[in-house]
Amino acid sequence: MKNLFFSILATLGLCSGCTAQDGVKVLSPGDFIAAAEADSAAVILDVRQPDEFAAGHLADAINLDWLNPSKFSEGMALLDKNRTYYIYCRSGRRSNAAASKMKSEGFRVFDMKGGYLQWTGEGRPVVR
Repeated sequence: MKNLFFSILATLGLCSGCTAQDGVKVLSPGDFIAAAEADSAAVILDVRQPDEFAAGHLADAINLDWLNPSKFSEGMALLDKNRTYYIYCRSGRRSNAAASKMKSEGFRVFDMKGGYLQWTGEGRPVVR
């Protein structure tokens, strides 16, 4: 019984760090686009690879490949920290990592839950 109690406490301790430890707010696709459209300083940032971007992306998005660290760093250095970045990728993993990195560098960022897959799964429009 004592071991079970300590196992539960350990699990709770590990999981408490899993939610929003980076402080990046994750928005549903609907909230993501509504916030971006209402934000005069918004930049929609697609952090997928260029071939993924070319196959389809959100309107007015700019591409900055998270999987190419040197290109991402070079591109991030050119971004205006006075703007707000609405970031997405294919499923949410890369965008959350990119958003965390950008937030640590002083950018205002939001991440889109479920990424491009959830966006298209909801029948939302894309540019090809």
